[in-house]
Amino acid sequence: MSAEKTKKDGDQATEQFDNTMLEPVRAYGTLTTDYFEKLFSAQFDAVRAFADTSLAQSRSWLEVKDPDSFRQVIEEQQQAIREMSERLKEDTDKIQSLSQEYLKETQQLTMESVQSGRKQLDENMQKAQKQFQDNLQKGQEQVEDSLQKGKEEADTTQQKSQPQTDKSKKSTSTADK
Repeated sequence: MSAEKTKKDGDQATEQFDNTMLEPVRAYGTLTTDYFEKLFSAQFDAVRAFADTSLAQSRSWLEVKDPDSFRQVIEEQQQAIREMSERLKEDTDKIQSLSQEYLKETQQLTMESVQSGRKQLDENMQKAQKQFQDNLQKGQEQVEDSLQKGKEEADTTQQKSQPQTDKSKKSTSTADK
């Protein structure tokens, strides 16, 4: 039974460790990995768009042959700058939104972990109090049993010694006669 109880306690401890430590760490790791995946994706998309636009603009300069083509390249470059500015604003908003969502989910995860930890602590305190009360009760019962046995042994010893005392009184009183 002791080995069975030890195994059960070990299983409970492992489960508590999983619930209070590993699950929140896994959840945070998943949240962080997802966040950085989205962040890097957004950044790589922005860099690719910037690189593609820049290369296209460089090629368009190679096509300049006269004043009209020069004017057309300038207009295209201005349009590209406007588009890149708009893209930069969108990318900034997207990254800001990702960061705010990550912060919100991290705070929520932290609150859930704290609440779970608090709940686990309360449960452990209640278990400890119950175990203490049970042990105290068992100790009191053992003391009462020991006192009762001691009293019974004392009574038995006293009863065994009483007849001898009565016989010695009788023999003393017979000798007096």
